[in-house]
Amino acid sequence: MSTALRQHPHPRSRRGGERIPLHARVRLWTQEGEEVAPLARCTNIGLGGVHVFASAELVPGTPLRLEIRLPSGRAFKCAGHVAWSKTTLHPALLGSPDGADNDGSFGICFDGVSTQALLPIARLLVARDHERNRARRIRRLHGLPNHA
Repeated sequence: MSTALRQHPHPRSRRGGERIPLHARVRLWTQEGEEVAPLARCTNIGLGGVHVFASAELVPGTPLRLEIRLPSGRAFKCAGHVAWSKTTLHPALLGSPDGADNDGSFGICFDGVSTQALLPIARLLVARDHERNRARRIRRLHGLPNHA
């Protein structure tokens, strides 16, 4: 018995891999070159994608071009698509968005990025692991509990 698999242009992605906190401005453009979400900023990044807060949410599946300035000063540029999206509720406003730069929250999945292009993000992950290991060694040397 054979079953056909339904192909979707952007398969539903599950967040995979490690993420690191990164608070930086994200510039987003449509494929036609129109800038969207001018106040967008990321909160974390990984080898597969980035989490973004903006003044409005974008529809899942929307293809984008993005640019993020990494802590090293290097600009990371690539193509991607919106993997998921949600509107942030503001309790003080009875749940209605107010046009602030954190009204929309969405994840952008990187599309077709080469391993070479992902090296700056991989270096951030390695640096974070190095700092964690250093903190563990210091706690161990001082007889403190090692929790993480």
